[in-house]
Amino acid sequence: LSPRAKAGRRAVIKIAFSIRWKLILSIILPLILIASVVMGITLQRIYDSSVSSLQQQLLNEVRLLARSIDFELISMARVAEDTAAFVGIQPSVEQDELYNLLHENAASNPLVYGAALAFEPFAFNTETRLFAPYVFDSDFKTIDISSVGDYTKSDAPWYAQVSSTGHAQWSEPYFDTGAGSMPITTYSTPLMRDAKLLGVATIDLRLDALSREIAAQLNNSRFMIISPKGRFISHYLPGLTLNSTLQGRAAQLENPQYQAAADDMLRGNTALQVLGSTSMDGELIQGNTWILYTPIPSTGWMLATLHSESELTRPLREQLSIALAGLSLTIGLIFILVWWTSSRLSRPIKILEAAVSDVARGKLDTHIENIRSLDELGRLSIGFNRMLKNLKKQIELQSQQAATQKMLDREWQMARETQRSLLPTTFPPFPERKEFDLHAVNQAAHHVAGDYFDFFLANSKTLIFVIADVSGKGMSAALVMAVTRTIVRSLAQTGKSPADILRETNEQLRESQKGVAFVTLFLGAYNISSGKIIYANGGHTPPLVLARNGTVASVGEATGTIVGMLENQ
Repeated sequence: LSPRAKAGRRAVIKIAFSIRWKLILSIILPLILIASVVMGITLQRIYDSSVSSLQQQLLNEVRLLARSIDFELISMARVAEDTAAFVGIQPSVEQDELYNLLHENAASNPLVYGAALAFEPFAFNTETRLFAPYVFDSDFKTIDISSVGDYTKSDAPWYAQVSSTGHAQWSEPYFDTGAGSMPITTYSTPLMRDAKLLGVATIDLRLDALSREIAAQLNNSRFMIISPKGRFISHYLPGLTLNSTLQGRAAQLENPQYQAAADDMLRGNTALQVLGSTSMDGELIQGNTWILYTPIPSTGWMLATLHSESELTRPLREQLSIALAGLSLTIGLIFILVWWTSSRLSRPIKILEAAVSDVARGKLDTHIENIRSLDELGRLSIGFNRMLKNLKKQIELQSQQAATQKMLDREWQMARETQRSLLPTTFPPFPERKEFDLHAVNQAAHHVAGDYFDFFLANSKTLIFVIADVSGKGMSAALVMAVTRTIVRSLAQTGKSPADILRETNEQLRESQKGVAFVTLFLGAYNISSGKIIYANGGHTPPLVLARNGTVASVGEATGTIVGMLENQ
């Protein structure tokens, strides 16, 4: 990257991780997350509860409508039953009286299309085989049904089924082509006199009027009434009334959920089912569709209504959208407030950052001016000025100390070189002697230490070797080491034993050092001819011997105490 590009990259990183943005993100992001989770759960619960309440409300409305329809049908059936009961107790009734009675029945309810009394053969009088007065239509037309055809035959189920069973019933819906062209269903009740069937009293329900009434009560919502055999008695699509069945409609839609609901309806249950995408009014409706159904008890019919979930829940979703918009607005206002607050808080931080950058570039005369606040940032700025002042003094002091340390390092180096010069450095030291070989290494823990070794020939037959450690470290230990080395070499040249050498070394060191330092010392005298070693150990750690077979063992336990501290050793 070019220097300009690198500078731009640094600027981007600085903005991305500034105090302001950290403060904003540490407040806004958790707020958005918490608010989203809480609001999401709350709104979902409100939505689910509202939907459940709406479904229950719709189901209750369907039940109420079914009861209302049932009440009207019961009232219409009661008219026919009362007519049958009245005629049954009369010994004789004139034709005009019958037509007047039927006229009243036809005018009793707007849903009534017509009313009839159909007598058994020769039951009305012995001279007339069949007689069935019928008053119908809104104009209250009159007709004798027997003039249209023989109603006692099986093709007139409204008569044949009741006369054969003796039980009142509503017929399957049919399209009347006799007295009028109208889809109707007929309630038939037996006309009895002296426990003998005299005929059948009927009242016809006009299905188109029933559909209009239901549509008005449901505000033109989708509905249908199904007979016990599944035939559409009434349907929001008029073309399906009497012309289709619930089973056929389910097979046509090829919707398993609709099929399950259809089977449940034919069993006479009350329920609400949720259908997936389904065809309604000839078009595919995306989303869920609710189908609610309940029986009409007196007839065995089923009343069902269909509703688009999206249409029903649109007001609820609009309210939820308003709530979400309010939440978004609140978060936006909080973001503005946090931005403004963070800007005020980060301004002194930026001033302090600029001052630190100046110091990093070596401008030690930097000073933060106009400190107005006495909060943490104000005290930090005051502390920065004080720290910078002390830093200048510390740098001056460190410069002086560095110069002094440099002089000491030179002295230490010279002392180290002096100490090294006292230790044997040539290996092999006695190349002409084939009887033995020597090698040694000294690694000081400090620049100058008290550890040392030495070896030399006291005579042609004796090799003296020394392993020692002077108490303490540094220059004083090195000086004691030098003195000890000199004493030991001097005494060894006299031919004294190792024990005598250590004894006299102890006395000389004690007198010269006044007991302020001591030495642990292992001294061995190796007889080159015999291979025997005589040693004296003045408080030193026993050395280790490596055998030819590879085993390691410590030998030469201490024969005396430390050297240079105690007398008479």
